[in-house]
Amino acid sequence: MNEALGAALQAGDIMCRAEALVPMLRERSVEIDEARALPAEVVDALRNSGAFRMLMPRAWGGPEMTPMAINDVLEVLASGNASAAWCAMIQMDGGLYSGMLDAQVRRELFPSLDLATSNVLRISGYAQVVEGGFIVDGRWAYASGCGHADWFAGAVLLHEGDRDKPLLDAQGRPRHCMLLMAPRSLNRLDTWQTLGLRGTGSHDLEAVQLFVPEAHAFSLDAPGHEGAIYRWPAVLCGKMPGVPLGIARAALQEARAMMSQRQDLPPIWALALAEAHTAYHGARAHVRQSLQAIWDRLQAGETPSTEERVDVFLARSEAFHRARHAVEVLFDALGGGAIYCERSSLERHLRDLNTACQHIMAQRQGQLPAAQLLLGREDAAQFAFL
Repeated sequence: MNEALGAALQAGDIMCRAEALVPMLRERSVEIDEARALPAEVVDALRNSGAFRMLMPRAWGGPEMTPMAINDVLEVLASGNASAAWCAMIQMDGGLYSGMLDAQVRRELFPSLDLATSNVLRISGYAQVVEGGFIVDGRWAYASGCGHADWFAGAVLLHEGDRDKPLLDAQGRPRHCMLLMAPRSLNRLDTWQTLGLRGTGSHDLEAVQLFVPEAHAFSLDAPGHEGAIYRWPAVLCGKMPGVPLGIARAALQEARAMMSQRQDLPPIWALALAEAHTAYHGARAHVRQSLQAIWDRLQAGETPSTEERVDVFLARSEAFHRARHAVEVLFDALGGGAIYCERSSLERHLRDLNTACQHIMAQRQGQLPAAQLLLGREDAAQFAFL
């Protein structure tokens, strides 16, 4: 454990540290974009803020924060820099994954509460079962923050020698699991050439005949740490809305500052500000309301209802699109002045949101399982992130 932070660091402390980082994150945003990675000093600042430990359990001295509190911190960080917030959003997942590991190795693999865990849930690797572990080959795209991560968790299909003949479970379905791998043991392929979220450094990672010990395997269906938050694996995506909402929040702050300098405020500016303000606050309220409802269920030891699960899923997706709409409205209204990077960050905010909205959990097609579940389709009920 990071002794400098101490075991008593709680949600309020982490929020205060996040707020203190905002000026530095804004100041270094151009550098972050140009480097297509977070500078070491920014990574250290995030680590020292407690951002990577937000899902760590109280039993280990972690804050075990609620979904609402996590989103609040991420929104603050994203108002400083979207790439930094995105990395924090992804890389706190070690707090969840550590509880799914065998109890004998959890603390051995996570000796610090502040380790950064990059991960890809899409099955993009093959793991041959051998004595003591697995021989792994694969290539995982979108490995956010992999350049500074302490661990990488990648999903793999299990087989015994012929990858075209995967091992099957009791229901006859292909068996798969997540494997913790050391990033230095993987090839990092420079693929992250994007318009937005450039600083996340979400390159591809490749494994070639890599041995991974059996103790590094876990399942997202496995029991986790004690505590309500760990009974809801979809918390992996339930914390995503904080990032787009934080970008929209920063855009609104900046647009208001620009508009306040004009004595003769054009009506189109005022209308755009009102529309963007409504979009941001409406999306934020929906996210918080849906998360609170599911959190109340979890704390009571109950299973969230179909409507509550769907509401969280759709509120998350809508947060991305309403945030982008808010920034688009402001960007269009401010005209040519919004395109100059030296004068405004709106152009970067719009690029970041356009890239973020391409995530599968934000795309419109990703809402299909939610709609199917509302219609009583049983197959959708198995969708892991509902």
